[in-house]
Amino acid sequence: MAIVKMKRLRLMALRPEREKLLRTLQSLGCVEIREPAIDLSDPEWEGLAKPESAGLEKAREQNLLLNNALEVLRKYAPAKEGMFAQRPEITEAELFDDGVYAEGLAAARQVMEAEQALAAKTAERSKLLTQKASLEPWSCLDVPLNTEGTATVPVHFCSVPGKTDFAALEAAVGQATELAQLVRAGSDRELQYFLLICHSTALSDCSDAMRSFGASRVTLRGWTGTAAENIALLDNRIAALTREEEQCRADIAALGGRRDALRRCVDRAAQEISREENKARLIDTDAAFLMSGWLPADKVDGLQKALGGYACAWETADPAPEEYPEVPVKLKNNFITRSMNTITEMYSLPAYDGIDPNPLMAPFFILFFGMIMADMAYGLLMIIASAVVLVKAKPKNPNFMEMIFWCGISTVLWGAASGGFFGDMIPQLVTMINPESTFEMPALFTALDDIVAIMVGSLVLGVIQVITGMTVSVVKKAKDGEFIDALFNEISWWIILAGLAMFICGMLLAGVPAALSAVGKVMLIAGFLMLAVGGTREAKGFGKLTSFIGIIYNGVTGFFSDILSYIRLMALMVSGSVIASVFNTLGATTGIVPVFILISLLGNALNLALSLLGAYVHDLRLQCLEFFGRFYKEGGMPFEPLSIQTKYIDVIKEEN
Repeated sequence: MAIVKMKRLRLMALRPEREKLLRTLQSLGCVEIREPAIDLSDPEWEGLAKPESAGLEKAREQNLLLNNALEVLRKYAPAKEGMFAQRPEITEAELFDDGVYAEGLAAARQVMEAEQALAAKTAERSKLLTQKASLEPWSCLDVPLNTEGTATVPVHFCSVPGKTDFAALEAAVGQATELAQLVRAGSDRELQYFLLICHSTALSDCSDAMRSFGASRVTLRGWTGTAAENIALLDNRIAALTREEEQCRADIAALGGRRDALRRCVDRAAQEISREENKARLIDTDAAFLMSGWLPADKVDGLQKALGGYACAWETADPAPEEYPEVPVKLKNNFITRSMNTITEMYSLPAYDGIDPNPLMAPFFILFFGMIMADMAYGLLMIIASAVVLVKAKPKNPNFMEMIFWCGISTVLWGAASGGFFGDMIPQLVTMINPESTFEMPALFTALDDIVAIMVGSLVLGVIQVITGMTVSVVKKAKDGEFIDALFNEISWWIILAGLAMFICGMLLAGVPAALSAVGKVMLIAGFLMLAVGGTREAKGFGKLTSFIGIIYNGVTGFFSDILSYIRLMALMVSGSVIASVFNTLGATTGIVPVFILISLLGNALNLALSLLGAYVHDLRLQCLEFFGRFYKEGGMPFEPLSIQTKYIDVIKEEN
């Protein structure tokens, strides 16, 4: 339950063995490769270069092909998979089987070719439908579409806006000339279509008359025969394309059986990309390559064994203090505290020279979460749901579900203490069945009747967590040789708080020796003197006074405002209990047991969702602000070794 100690790794090996060695490191999964601190533009490093990137580009292209093929199958051949479908398990050798990978790539190309053929036919059919739509207005005319008339009497295909009064148009043309005739065709939502048959000598007058109506010529190039004949041909071709599209879809659906193989190859491609990306961080010479990185100290023996078959030279060393900001961070926790990684990783990993907060935070987070929920039924649902997901789905990162599981246990215990089971559902149900019943759930306290006690308990828990954070800070500063800072920053406040408590007890409680108040006064004076000395030791002149006032003000307001923040535990517990009780009361007013149960369950389902969200957010806030602020040093970079990371399959480690 600590931050794993890291070793810096430097390695030099023969270039022909580079690919095999990287595969070995990927299988080992404990080395994070970093770029060596070498300026390749420096003439002193002439001859060194970055590895070629062709392999990375090829791996990314293959990954894109495989993922695109999977997307096509999801669209045209959707798989019926259960919520908790098990991922296939294969060995590492099977994952890296080149023959299977080649077959998967071939299947992906086959899927994409079928999809491209389908897309081409769909595009062609759309084009033909557009052409058909453009011909349909002319289908009522038995006139070839390539008709141009004669030199004396030309024929033009024309259109006017759909709102045009066609009778007025005909009248205007008739008034302009008697040598023209309009033959009306069909229309669509935007235009009306017609044929203009006009003597060439009257064409100019006719055009002038139609211009005011917005008339324009329609171009029908490339068509022969009548519109009806062409539409019939188009219908035949569209029907044929529709059948061909269905066949293409069937061909794609028939490839749905290759889905598992494609998923396996997607995971294989991901390993290729990861290895190629790490290879890009190496430095090459003509005959060798250089590598720098980090690995956990307890993995050095395993690395030594893995590198035994290679002609290479390597060394490990502890990081120097000035290197700490660069050292990757890996947390080592037990089966309970590792669930807190969900919070730590979301907030920020601790610095390498910091403290792993998970063991310190876990008891408080789980306790506070259960206190906010405080309902046996809610806790049981959390336990069952998280256990089912962990056992059935086996998520790659189980931390969140494990957190819900432990918080569910805490919720059950708090619910048992407060007598909550879907709020007060059971007592109200018993009362509905037997109005004379006085049954109550056994409880040490209830959220609605013991608000003051719950509030005091919340404040006490807050004091305990804040003092814990201060204690951790004192211990760390003492280990780092900064005990003086701890003495003036934390211990002085402990003395002040202890003195204040003794003084108040001596003044208010009967039977307490009066000397207790005197001791309390002495401790108060001593604590403030320590604050004055510690907080102003670097200030000069009038600045000592302002520094002292600032320390007192910030210390008092900061400490007590942090403690008051824990009242939210009481507020959320009470609000959840009230909401559950309200829904139960609404159901009870119906006087019908089945209706009561339905309303109660629906209301409690809503309350459970709201309570889960509220408990997580507010509990998280208490940890990140009130607790972490006392001792936490963030800024750590996650340890990201070259390893086998899969999405669709689980890789079984083979025994050597």
